[in-house]
Amino acid sequence: MTEAGPRDGAQEASRPVALTVTVRMLGDWHVGSGAGRHGFLDRGIQRDDDGLPFVPAKTLVGVWRDACETAAGALDGGGTEASGWRRWVEFLFGSQPALQERGVVPDAGAVRPPRPAALHVDSLHYPSAMAATLRSRPLLRTAAAFVKPGVVIDPVTGRAEDELLRMEEMARGGIALSGRAELALDGVGLTGEQVACAAGLLDAGARLVEALGGRRRRGAGRCRLEVSGLPYDWQWLQGRSAPAVPETATEPTPTALPEAYGRRRAAAEEAWEAAELRLVLRRALVAHERTVGNTVRSAGRVPGRALLPAVLERLGSAEAAMAARAGRLVVTDATVEVDGQAGRAEPLALAQAKDEQGRLFNGLQEQPGDGVGAEPVDGSSYVGPYRSGEPLQRTACAFTQHTHNTIDDTLQRPVEEVGGLYTYQAIATGTVLRAQVRLPVGLVPPGWQERLSGTWRLGQSRKDGYGLCEVTATAADCGRTRSARTGPQTGPGGRLRVWLLSDTLVVDERLRPSSRAADLARVLGDALGVVLAEVPQHAPAAAAAGGTAGAGVRFSEVRRSDPWHARWGLPRASLLGLRAGSCLTLEVVSGTLAPQAVARVECEGVGLRRAEGFGQLLIDDPLLYASLADVAPARAPAECGASGSVTAAAGGGDGEVLPDEAASAVAVLEEAAWREAVRRQGPVVAQAGRDGVLGVGHGLVRSSQLAGLLPLVSRLGGPADEAARAWLERLRQVPGERRRRPWPDAVVEAVTALLREPGRVWDLLGLPEEDMGTGTARAGALRERLWPVAVRTLVEDCLTALRRDETARRTETASRRA
Repeated sequence: MTEAGPRDGAQEASRPVALTVTVRMLGDWHVGSGAGRHGFLDRGIQRDDDGLPFVPAKTLVGVWRDACETAAGALDGGGTEASGWRRWVEFLFGSQPALQERGVVPDAGAVRPPRPAALHVDSLHYPSAMAATLRSRPLLRTAAAFVKPGVVIDPVTGRAEDELLRMEEMARGGIALSGRAELALDGVGLTGEQVACAAGLLDAGARLVEALGGRRRRGAGRCRLEVSGLPYDWQWLQGRSAPAVPETATEPTPTALPEAYGRRRAAAEEAWEAAELRLVLRRALVAHERTVGNTVRSAGRVPGRALLPAVLERLGSAEAAMAARAGRLVVTDATVEVDGQAGRAEPLALAQAKDEQGRLFNGLQEQPGDGVGAEPVDGSSYVGPYRSGEPLQRTACAFTQHTHNTIDDTLQRPVEEVGGLYTYQAIATGTVLRAQVRLPVGLVPPGWQERLSGTWRLGQSRKDGYGLCEVTATAADCGRTRSARTGPQTGPGGRLRVWLLSDTLVVDERLRPSSRAADLARVLGDALGVVLAEVPQHAPAAAAAGGTAGAGVRFSEVRRSDPWHARWGLPRASLLGLRAGSCLTLEVVSGTLAPQAVARVECEGVGLRRAEGFGQLLIDDPLLYASLADVAPARAPAECGASGSVTAAAGGGDGEVLPDEAASAVAVLEEAAWREAVRRQGPVVAQAGRDGVLGVGHGLVRSSQLAGLLPLVSRLGGPADEAARAWLERLRQVPGERRRRPWPDAVVEAVTALLREPGRVWDLLGLPEEDMGTGTARAGALRERLWPVAVRTLVEDCLTALRRDETARRTETASRRA
């Protein structure tokens, strides 16, 4: 940590302060995943995408906040929850409205919006260089954790209770895990004294953290938390009183909209530009869709309403904020990337054959043949651009699940009263998403697309390690590729097919939310400058378009969306509309459909809340007129996510140079992997190759004499051990025929080679050294250091196997005599 700065003259800060957080695990630790493996493991640990243990940000924030509250309580002299230093804990880590509702945390007076956290913490992982090395060393990676047995002690008798043996997975200690954190001061503008106060309190809390994870009060999880990048440390706090906590930054509320954007321009004057956003998720992202019990489920896309605040923040334009409120700035939903483009919501008009995976039918254009069973698609996948005669590319969003809990400060365990156990379903790390930002030309200065690139935090719980992503923004054409089919049927009686790319919100004549196709036709017709009507279900629309008679004209569903108020943390009014992927056939009643109007509507969208991504659609897309029954079966929807996205790093040779911290951590895992391999291979050699260890004829030696090897190998120091040399000399002095029960010469030679030759035990064990070590030189050092362990383990396993075989023979002999 940094040394204490000057006590006076602290520098003001209004920009984020980047921090590096390192946890040095001094002992074995357990951060549970809430799951196990039946018959083998009762409590597993959290693992990252490389299969390595890690410390989730929520776990780190919990223990860090608890330590900061302890420091603040000491500085306040045991004051109330509303005391000065405790208010700074709330400023750094955010308020806890859920606990205030339950009465666990006292309310600090007047009702006010919850304060967001100024400290954003990422999860802590193995060093990147070490993780890259372990990807090609599966045995070494497995050594990062081990299974530890445990029992339940009866408080009355003091003995282990029956049938309560459990197996717990523990992560190995001696490792330093690191990650990033950020003290977000945007829009707050702290004075120099306030900056020093925040940094000093964080440093004091970090120094008070002694353990983390499960069973940390029973010896597990001992650690040391280090934070680098803080401008001041805890010494600044000595003899100081808490300065005033800055107020939460508020966004200005516009009183009116600029006239240029308050009314719709003529179609000929419309000119829009766009930015293509490519989001690569570095951490799992929770795009809240609904809560079921104690599980928060994520949508398979990032709604535009979650992207809009980040876009407006980076544009930094009041005109852009006003245009968004007027629907003149559009941020589309971020969907998974398909064939280098943003995936489009799977049309609900598609059906798939039951007996032939990947074979699709377009319900708007065709019907399955006689005897062919088909079922509608569920609409959870995304499709790429349609190319005539080629299979349709379909991609599904990959999800991952993470379990967390809220610890009661008094009981120090998760209980339902404070939140208990809960699970987040999130979009998997490594997923690539795409979205667009569209706005009128001239609304913001040129080059605005470049300002959107950078690191974003999106979705729920983004202060606790979720939603970290890298965004690359490039200039793009406004809207999507349109079909030329809008030309032939532009007059009255012409029909068009509409494909909703996102949920669409419209209202009826009484301004009530509506999901009727007739209301969508009315709103879309107003936007296009024509009068549209819904085509009845029984109309032969497909035959008129060259399709099969009996094909459908409408495939739509209703979806309910339950958004949340981000600042207050409370639910908003539910939104009811037509689901993304819905396909409808509409007819032009009057007016002429202009291609310019179609392009404008496909760019802006229709309905309510277009700035948040609602109301995106395509008109007469080629896919809606395609016959897919005769096309080669498409592949099953592939998951766009972390699986297979990480390239295994080669290396691990002697020439590989790792940082000192990573090299020391690798050495810990190397030794653990070798010890585990010896433990596993010993019984195998003892059962199948005992003659090679103890020599041919070892069964002629009395068990009591062979047992004399046990105290010898338990104190064995190395191949040159003096006690072993003296024992072997005494054994050779007595010829075999004079011994009470002879030791055959082959046994003496085998035991001598085992105790005196450094390489004999390793030849017998035959360990896969290449998969466990990172180089020949380090493997040689491990052979030398673990030689006594290997010899002791192999001798003990051989004598145990010999005793087991003798017992089996006696039992068999006794059964024969009986």
